[in-house]
Amino acid sequence: MSISQDRRQFMKWIAAAGLGAATLPFASMAYAGEAPRRAIFVFFPDGMRPENWHAQGTGTNFILPAMTAPLERVRQHCVFLSGVDMKGPGSTHEGGTLKLLTGADGMSSDKAVSLDYHLAQAFKSQTIRPHLNLVIVPTWGVTAITYDYNGVQVLPEPNPLAAFESLFGTNAQSNFIAQRRISVLDQSLAELNALRTKLGAIEKAKLDMHVESVREIEKKLTANVGACAAWNFNPTGFKVDPNKGYWQGAEYRDPYKMGVISDLHRDIAVHALACDLTRVVTLKWSQGVNENLVPESGSSMTCHGASHSGGEEFIKIKAWYTEHLARLIEQLASVPEGSGTLLDNTVIFVGSDLSNGGWHNHTDMPFIIAGGKNAGITGGRSLKFSGTPHNKILVSVAQFMGLNINSFGNQDSNPGPLPGLIG
Repeated sequence: MSISQDRRQFMKWIAAAGLGAATLPFASMAYAGEAPRRAIFVFFPDGMRPENWHAQGTGTNFILPAMTAPLERVRQHCVFLSGVDMKGPGSTHEGGTLKLLTGADGMSSDKAVSLDYHLAQAFKSQTIRPHLNLVIVPTWGVTAITYDYNGVQVLPEPNPLAAFESLFGTNAQSNFIAQRRISVLDQSLAELNALRTKLGAIEKAKLDMHVESVREIEKKLTANVGACAAWNFNPTGFKVDPNKGYWQGAEYRDPYKMGVISDLHRDIAVHALACDLTRVVTLKWSQGVNENLVPESGSSMTCHGASHSGGEEFIKIKAWYTEHLARLIEQLASVPEGSGTLLDNTVIFVGSDLSNGGWHNHTDMPFIIAGGKNAGITGGRSLKFSGTPHNKILVSVAQFMGLNINSFGNQDSNPGPLPGLIG
């Protein structure tokens, strides 16, 4: 076999093992004594009412109104933002969906990538799943806030049982740890040894180097096994009829089960992050123009309908959403990691498709940042801005994750991170 044939065979094995050439140089980045950084992008539909959402007061002296009141018990982990705008002409539900994570103009002609997808690609070589993309009880067809490099939607998974199985197998109690300990190299050892006998000295050295790099990745993936103990997933016994498709009344579209589905998706997300199966999570509650009822909120109106009427019904629905945000924050904070918690190494960016749900505007958006203590993000604060482009939040999240960038999207004429977020 010629050297060129050997090289092709080697690269063929690398591809079969699910490892691209770009995978291997990152092996030396495994932990390096510090826990990895994570990002969660949370979407709540149909905006809010500013007087019932935004923190009243600045700095550490503020009061949370009715829509964000459930966050009072985790306020020490949160930075409440007001006066931040999503710039660009697309001031609609659909435009907001396009703008939120892309920082683009909100027009369909602007084929922009979203930050969650961009981060997933940056860290895809270091994790099992580059991006955990979940949606909770969508109404119409599944839509996304995630866009690839061609500006094409990357659709999220609505079925929590399918999401769980894709990460952990069919049973967390019996299969999960065993699955994490399976070695790609051990399974392929015979093939590797056979290949090695056919290589010249130079190609053998390259193969040995790559094998060692993959071993380093494997060590990283099993380093936190203690945080990946089996857990009681799906304690309520939620089931999905395999004979029901999306349009045939699948259980994961039932608004009367929204709380259970929210809990399941959140549970999967937290465990996936804790076990370093992924670094990037998108949690999308339904979609803009959300015509679902939210029965557990106590409101008799749909989210979209209540957004136009405002008042008590809309407050109930928004408070229900922020209650689930509080639970996410609490669960992340309950996972020990190093000298702190999983929340300390995770930044959560909360946003929506609109600002005032009845006005369809993108001025003074309902943005919240949570977590990120180990990068200097100090919670328990209310920060006030005036017309600041939300692109700066995207830059701050990217920098938190370790990307050396100063701009994201195309709607900020004075690029940079969000002032005051660190500190």
